[in-house]
Amino acid sequence: MPISPLSFRFCIPLVFTVLPSWSGALAQASDRSGLFPQPERSTASADVTLDAGGVLHMAFVHYESDAEGAAAVYATCAGPVEACNDPASWRKVALLGASRDVQVAVTAEGHPRLLITANSTVQPGGVDYTYAECDAGCDQVSNWTLTLLATSWDNSMSAIMSGRLPARTFVLDPAGRPMFLYSDRNYLVEPDHYGTYWMACKATCTDLANWTETDLARHSDYDTEIFGEPVLALSPDGRPRVAARIYPIAAPGEPEGRTGLHYLACDTACTSPASWRRTWIVDTGGGSYPSPTWDLAIDPQGRPRIALFAGDGMEQADLSHSLIYLWCDETDCLSSDEAWNGNAVVGDGHGEMAHLALDALGRPRMAFRTSDGSLGYAWCDEACETAGTAWNGHFVEGQAELSPERPTALPFTCDGEVWEGLGPQLLLGSDGQPVVAYDVSVEGRCLYREFGEPEITYEFHPLWRGARLVSFAP
Repeated sequence: MPISPLSFRFCIPLVFTVLPSWSGALAQASDRSGLFPQPERSTASADVTLDAGGVLHMAFVHYESDAEGAAAVYATCAGPVEACNDPASWRKVALLGASRDVQVAVTAEGHPRLLITANSTVQPGGVDYTYAECDAGCDQVSNWTLTLLATSWDNSMSAIMSGRLPARTFVLDPAGRPMFLYSDRNYLVEPDHYGTYWMACKATCTDLANWTETDLARHSDYDTEIFGEPVLALSPDGRPRVAARIYPIAAPGEPEGRTGLHYLACDTACTSPASWRRTWIVDTGGGSYPSPTWDLAIDPQGRPRIALFAGDGMEQADLSHSLIYLWCDETDCLSSDEAWNGNAVVGDGHGEMAHLALDALGRPRMAFRTSDGSLGYAWCDEACETAGTAWNGHFVEGQAELSPERPTALPFTCDGEVWEGLGPQLLLGSDGQPVVAYDVSVEGRCLYREFGEPEITYEFHPLWRGARLVSFAP
């Protein structure tokens, strides 16, 4: 069903329409099928990719305390997608304990590669970043090689919100070579290790000595820039591109920078910080629930596209809590924010955590959290980079569809439950069919009354969390 777009200042001067609520406005996606790949346990950090042979590769973590053996899990199903709706169709292997989140990518040959973030074994309170690779028999832990690459003590908002917001910082280039981003604000080591780092490897990546670390942040005498929720993507020829909310420090001789969403790119000699250029694009707004979020994709011509869910307090008030599609078709997208344009796709609080994917023709598709915590999907087929473009959208699934599939035991002191989808990760099959991996969080509303007090109060408590995989027809 078409979504009437908001007008966005990059395209049409300050004219806005108020969108109706999604409730009753959008049809449900058809031919929906999905599963929880490990329904007997709490799981999280769902991610998925598809190799050239149609094999699905999924990763998630056990959402449990360290003492109970939480681990990063790799799972694979031979496909096709419609044959993978039974947990028995998947082969799984647990790889690393005390894991927080995991990302999966696959080489052209179909070999899986993981980036695992786990509680540090090196520095108490820190985070370890471990690279894992396997070339054959990947359902056996003995066939995996794990390499600890970095340890951080990141106390930025990215670390604080890591259980809610998705990580999109790990990719493979066309030759299958891995790279990722991480931040550190570590004054517990000497010398202090402050910055946001691009880690890359050219060959034999199970050897730490073959990785390079490049600091993308600018520094003052006593501080560093903070990169909020950086996203890493690649041009078709494997050149790195980054989108992040930056709290900037001005370079020598430059005016004070602007806080907001920045775009960074490097084409050559990327191990030198001077080779990275950047531009401010737009304010992101603020807030935590819902939280401003963004994603970056590069089209087949190498042009950047961004999905931005704006937080509250936007300079243009009608853009607060709306999903915005941004693009640049100029030769130089780093010259200034004037090279960028945008349309707001949908409002009313829909669009948080949007993940942007482009089909083979470069047309945008987005999976995202709706305002009530359900999974939504939007797409555009024609003139998507023009003012006033009409988008289409579907509601995919929410509490009504999921709770009968995996009933949750409600404690007797609780009178209701809330299901919420988090961190969708979208991929498109060779036929353009969307497949989404995301987390489902279930909380119970539990009632309390202090002894001798007449007033009843309530709190929401986590009951279960599950990595979810769903496919549907747009």
